[in-house]
This record gives sequence, structure tokens and C-alpha cells, in this order.
Amino acid sequence: MKKKIIFKTKSFPTVSETFVVNNVVEAIKNGFEVTIITDKKNNLTKSSQTQLLNDHKIPDKTRVFTEPTGKLNRYITALMILFNPVLLFYYIRYAKFRKKKNLSLLFRMAFYYPYRTMTFQVHFANALEPLLELKKIGFLRSKIIVTFHGYDAYYLPTGKSLENLVSDYKIYVDWITVNSAYLKKKLVEKGFPETKIIIVPIGVDVGFFKPSESKKEIETPIQLITVARLVDLKGVDYGIQVLKKLIHLGYDVHYTIVGEGPEEDHLKALCHSLGVADNVHFSGKKSQPEIKSLLESHQLFLMTSTIDKDGRREAFGVVSLEAQAMELPVVGFQSGGFPETLVDGKTGFLVEDQDVEAMATAVEKLINDRQLLQQMGKQARTHVVENFSFEKTTKKYLELY
Repeated sequence: MKKKIIFKTKSFPTVSETFVVNNVVEAIKNGFEVTIITDKKNNLTKSSQTQLLNDHKIPDKTRVFTEPTGKLNRYITALMILFNPVLLFYYIRYAKFRKKKNLSLLFRMAFYYPYRTMTFQVHFANALEPLLELKKIGFLRSKIIVTFHGYDAYYLPTGKSLENLVSDYKIYVDWITVNSAYLKKKLVEKGFPETKIIIVPIGVDVGFFKPSESKKEIETPIQLITVARLVDLKGVDYGIQVLKKLIHLGYDVHYTIVGEGPEEDHLKALCHSLGVADNVHFSGKKSQPEIKSLLESHQLFLMTSTIDKDGRREAFGVVSLEAQAMELPVVGFQSGGFPETLVDGKTGFLVEDQDVEAMATAVEKLINDRQLLQQMGKQARTHVVENFSFEKTTKKYLELY
């Protein structure tokens, strides 16, 4: 009998959550029958991995809960569902638990009925419901793995609500996975059971993110690149300030910023105010093949993620691994879980958070030592292949499944 796994998300697919698609694809490759349940199914244009999704027929495996429409149709459908004694029994229990009779509860139970004993991999903690409620009433007998990715660990409830949530995790969630030791520490500080938390880094397709044999020799101007959502957390304004310092020192440097977001207008205005607009290219949102091509034509990756106004930091930073797999050294801030992705002084440099001067100095060192730049690039790829390939990270998930 084929092994089965259900992936649960709030929205699928999305442009920035490539790791979810990669997780699904690796499960399929390893012989699992996969279903994706999402609250919102997006058009494929919302993904940067359209080809991968189509190759594995993932849109056909995606399900969204919808209720019957029309009063008469709802009653007829509900009556047919209630002929199932299991659904009737648990509907009564569910209604008592929620302290209300509601056909929506019945329709939701019927939707999840085929999956009651299957393993669920929940991507992002805010996608856990209604699994938690269904398990509390005994309807769902599944094993549940919840994967925290970052922001979902920061925007948890507080006070008594957090205590109750942690208690529910202890009882009803079988495993919690996180992508870094940093994120694990944050959850433990909030009271989540350390014994249930497993670190599973986000993996990289090192066969896809691989420089071509004809990669050009390093030329002037030096091409810097950052791939990020244009939000406070990503700190792209610091990258622009680094560029300004390098140009002021007389270096011929260009900076490509890949991504989109609410900070775009502010960042463009900053480029003009600093007089570096001609040296910066905002490329917008790009697909994975396009990002790979851009990494191929650049020499150095700036990881500018920092702390935002809510006190949140980068939980991991898979773009750092993708860049290193393409033989780009990474220079970044000592912030959040990102430092766990590189080897300081070997595959890149770590500098104090928001220290523009130190970041510019690290970049300057690599500009002036092309041999070191190339050596670090080679070591960066080896580092990713040996520690963060899909084969390495998927094995941990498969053991849980």
C-alpha cells in the first residue's frame, strides 16, 4: 500500500514559499501519495516554480474546503452526510465542543473524513486549524507535524492563550520542526516542549542551483545581488548604503535587488538621495530559473536581513544557501538564524547587525582579492552540497513521516 502524506497550508502556491513546493516534490519522489489541503488555492502565477508544479501534477493534488451553497442543497447534503454513523456521532460531539449547532462544522468534518488517519505535515503554525479541534474531539486520529518557519513563531498569542496553545501542542501535536537552532530557542522560550522540536533545515536543489561550466571569469564592475521581499525585516536599505560607501571609495560596483514589496518606493527614493540610482537595478519578482540565471551573472551575495519594528529576525535564510550553491560568497549581518547557513571566513563573512561599515569592508576585501573570492565561492558550494542538499534534509522529514 502506498504511503500517504497530507500537506496543510493557509495559501498555496506562493512566490516566496518555495520550500513548501520542494518539500512536496521530494515526498512524491520518495514514493508518497501526496495531497495538499489549503485554505486558499492560488493561480500558478503566484509561484516562482510553475514548471516544477506542473511536472509533478501538484495542482491536481491540491484540495480546498468549500461548503454547499443554497439553503435546500445544504440541507440535502447535510442529511446525506449524517447517514454515516461516524460523522453523525462526531458531529454531535463537535457541536457540544463548539457549543453550537452549525452545518459548516458538519461539512468541514465530511471534507476531512477521508484523511482522518493519515499523517499531516502542517506548514506554518497558523494553518493548524481545524486539525487541532478535530483531534481534540477524537475525530481525527492522524499524526500531526507542525513546521514553524519564522513569522508564525513571533505572532503567537500571549498570556493565558499562549499557555493553552502550548498545552494543546504537548497533547495533540506529535512533532514540531523548525529550520534553525535560533527558531527552536525562540519556541522553547515561549514554553513549547523542547523534546518535541526537531531542527530540519530548508534544503536546496543543488542539481538545479549549480553554476554552469562556462561561468564567466570575474570582471569589473563587481556585481552584488540581494534576493528578498522588500520589507523592513530584509534590511535592503543597508545594502544600498554599503554600495554608496564602496562607490565613494572608488570601486566600480553594481547592485541588483530581486523582489517586490511595500518598501520598494522607499528604497528607490533612497538610491536617488544617495546618488547611486545608476548603479542599482530593481529586477522585481523573478521565477526560480530567473533567480538562478541572475546568481550566475553576479559574484557576491549581500544578506542584509536585520531586526524589524516588531523585534522579528530572519529565522533561516534559504536564499543564502541558493547563492552559495551557485558559488557566491555571502556577506551578511549576524542576525537570527541566518548565520547557521554559512561558515564565517570560509564561505562568506558575518558582521555585526546593521554595521554598514563592517559589511562594506568585508565586500571590499573580496573585491581586492579575486582569488579569495573564487576560493570562497568553491567552498560555499561544497558546504551546501554536504550539509543542505535535499537528500540530507528530506531524509529527516521522511523519517518523521
